[in-house]
Order: sequence, then structure tokens, then C-alpha cells
Amino acid sequence: MITYKITNIMGVQMDASVNPPAIVKALFPSAEPQSVELLSSDCTVTFDAPQTPVDLGPLVKVEIIDTPSL
Repeated sequence: MITYKITNIMGVQMDASVNPPAIVKALFPSAEPQSVELLSSDCTVTFDAPQTPVDLGPLVKVEIIDTPSL
């Protein structure tokens, strides 16, 4: 499993009424996340395998974060 942290650089809150938020589908259009944890200006998304995010420019930052082994 691999987890990505998605941060909205502009500080705009993500839409919590939709899970996963639209930004996840925009960044990873062909992948289905295993889990999504949504905070106000960022979220973490976990997939079974590594993904290549779409480049949305300087407004969104995508980082790989450590996923604990099970």
C-alpha cells in the first residue's frame, strides 16, 4: 500500500460533502483509492500500488508519505 498527501496550496477548503473529493479523481483519474482521509486543506489517499498523479501545477502539492506495514 502507498499513501499520498494532497495539499491545496491556496488554502481553499476541500469539499467534504463528496468522498473521495473531486481533487482525488482529478489527480488519479484511473485509480480507485483504498482509503481517503479528508481534513480541511489536505487529504491522504491510500492505494494498493504506486500511482502517477496528474500535474495540476503549483496549486496542488502531492507527496508520498510512509504507510505503516500491516
